[in-house]
Amino acid sequence: MGAKDIKALRQLMGLPQHEFARLIGVAELTVNKWERGHVQPKRESIQRIESLVGTKNLQVIQSTLIHNMPLLEVAEDIQKRIQAKKRES
Repeated sequence: MGAKDIKALRQLMGLPQHEFARLIGVAELTVNKWERGHVQPKRESIQRIESLVGTKNLQVIQSTLIHNMPLLEVAEDIQKRIQAKKRES
C-alpha cells in the first residue's frame, strides 16, 4: 500500500488525517509521513486499515484508484476550497 493509496483511501472515506489516524491507532504525524511517502506503513498498520475498510472493499478501491487518481485530486481541491470558504464566513 503506497502513499497515494493511503491518501486516496482516507479522502474517499472523507476523513481528516487526525481522525483516520485515531481510527487505526497511529499518530497523525505517522499518517502524514505515509501520505508524503517518507515512510511505509508497517504490516500491522496495513492490517488495521484492512480491518477498518474490509479486505474486499480495499481490493476494489485499490484497483479502481489506478484509473481514477485525477478525479480524487480534483475532489481534494474542491474540499480545500470548501474549507477555505467556511473559514471566510
